[in-house]
Amino acid sequence: MSGAGNRIVVSLNTFALTEPAVEGLDPSRDGFTYDVTSWLRPGRNILTVVLIGSTAMPPFRLVAERAGRSLLLLDETEFLPTVTPWRLWTTTIEALLDPVVNGAG
Repeated sequence: MSGAGNRIVVSLNTFALTEPAVEGLDPSRDGFTYDVTSWLRPGRNILTVVLIGSTAMPPFRLVAERAGRSLLLLDETEFLPTVTPWRLWTTTIEALLDPVVNGAG
C-alpha cells in the first residue's frame, strides 16, 4: 500500500500503517509505502482511513497493489463534499491464500 497527501491515519486489521494524524503537521510527512502482506488474513480484511483537516491539494490518494497490479484505489476527490474537519473511509479487502509452489517444474 502506498499513499500521500493530507493528514491521515490508515490501519489494516487494527495495525496502524501511518503515524497518528496531527492537524498542522507538514503534509509531506504523510506519504507512506508499506508491504502489508504479512498483516493480511485469508478472507476479509478491514482497511480504515481517517482524513483529518480540510481537503488539501493535492488530495489524498491510497493505492493497494499486488505484483504491480492495482487492486484498490482511494481518491479523496471522489468523496462527497463535507464541512466536517475529518472524513472516515472503510472497506474490506479479500485475500486468498497463494497456492503452494513446489520446485518441480
